[in-house]
Amino acid sequence: MDYKIVEHEKFQVVGVKKVFSFDAGQNLVEIPKFWGEVLSDGTMERLEELKNGAVSRYMGICNVSKEQAPKKEMDYWIAVDYDGETPVGTEKLEVPALQWAVFQSVGAMPDAIQQTWQKIYAEWLPTSGYEHAAGPEIEVYGPGDNRAANYECEVWIPVQKK
Repeated sequence: MDYKIVEHEKFQVVGVKKVFSFDAGQNLVEIPKFWGEVLSDGTMERLEELKNGAVSRYMGICNVSKEQAPKKEMDYWIAVDYDGETPVGTEKLEVPALQWAVFQSVGAMPDAIQQTWQKIYAEWLPTSGYEHAAGPEIEVYGPGDNRAANYECEVWIPVQKK
């Protein structure tokens, strides 16, 4: 798998989140539905107005707390970069400075990114010389038609050398 290792300073995002079970792949079905809700109920337009900078990117952020892990639950955020006070109707997440393995995913959503996740865990992590570090996992979505066969996005995994 093609990847790059990058250092990224801490940053802040705001967005909306839900708790999902990752037991038996339930998250693979329910998270795309969550994106559908956010796209159809006006939330995405509100997030668009909050974005910092000219770059049009959205993030899907998977965060599993120590309390959630035994229950096979995770928070999943749909968020944008944002500095400042937390706007009404959103929540804030501080992403710490970390080292990230960044993978490109190409193809129609959600299948392409789900395949990328599968390859990261089944193929790359076991043989890479890196291990998962504490921190959230991030899907970074740019502009374009996310149903197109050539749509590009990224998966960021926090890592450290074994």
